[in-house]
Amino acid sequence: MAALFYVWDAAQHNSNTTITTLEQAEYFATHPQDLGFTENLKNWLLDVERIVTSPELAENFDEEIIEFFSNVEGFFNFSTDVFVIEYLQEKSKYLYKILVETLRRHNLVAFDSKHYIFFSKDVIFPDQKSIEKMLDAVQAVTKEQLLQFKVVPSTSEKLSIFADQWLELNQVSLSFIKQRKKNQFNETGYYRDFNDELYEDIIFLSSGKRGVIAYDLICVTSYIQILPEKAIRIFRPHPINQYTLQYLLSLHGIEGEASHFEKPEQLQLVLQQVYDFLIYDAEKHKDIESLNQWVNHGDEKEYITGLAVIQRLILAKYVNDPLYEQLVAEALPYAIRGRGPLKNATLEQFHERLEKEIKNIFRG
Repeated sequence: MAALFYVWDAAQHNSNTTITTLEQAEYFATHPQDLGFTENLKNWLLDVERIVTSPELAENFDEEIIEFFSNVEGFFNFSTDVFVIEYLQEKSKYLYKILVETLRRHNLVAFDSKHYIFFSKDVIFPDQKSIEKMLDAVQAVTKEQLLQFKVVPSTSEKLSIFADQWLELNQVSLSFIKQRKKNQFNETGYYRDFNDELYEDIIFLSSGKRGVIAYDLICVTSYIQILPEKAIRIFRPHPINQYTLQYLLSLHGIEGEASHFEKPEQLQLVLQQVYDFLIYDAEKHKDIESLNQWVNHGDEKEYITGLAVIQRLILAKYVNDPLYEQLVAEALPYAIRGRGPLKNATLEQFHERLEKEIKNIFRG
């Protein structure tokens, strides 16, 4: 059944009838009258808007919810007397809670078509006691709670935002700040500088699976600035296997599948590993030769696939690595392991692409 949440002023909509069954509630919800919104209904919408758009409560709602309940006066001209919310209440338990609490405070009623529940000021059926208990258990999430690992973000979007907040919280020790870099990619992101030639960005990729709150990949990218506005860019994704960040070949392997964060301790565990990795990673960026040793001769080579393989080879050529020819000869299996245009490349196609990219990066 569609996830529709109907709200109306029963005192006006069905003033001569007391709703005592779910069938009655469904009928009145789905058979509105052209009476327009009552003052109670308008004031309820304003009350919900005030809560949803409060900066202190922003962690509980995604952009779609906030946008929907912003400027609710635009709904006041609706001709019918029933206000319908479609599926948004399913995206946030706290939104569901405040919808119910506020409508009862304004002496309105509601019918939840998906869960088949009726709400009024004094009555909830079919099971008032258990529903009241469920609503009482839902509490607002604050930014402070998130940063103290007392709760888990409620959506994948919030999890992505939390990654930025975590980077800012650890800015002193990790040095990532939001900025734009001058290179051929011309992108804004979270970067940290190692020296005039080396810098790095980071991206947290959340799971795309429905109902799963997890980071799938931690993507770090090394940049070697070879000209004022041109850089070699080496993309280095590190998957998460259950709750273990993969970054040491002998201990972790090179691939995995992240698990849903059910407890804040699991989120904290993953981010502590990210923190440790980033400290370790910084040591490998002391200079270009150290970085080349890591990405072309160390464990990090195993995490570089696809077109990024060509970029690490370009770095080897840039530093005149004595084993450059050997690195090229063994590179194809790494290149075809990743996604993108090299996935099914032949050895000849790989060499053609390598020569093309070398010319592009060094022609000035």
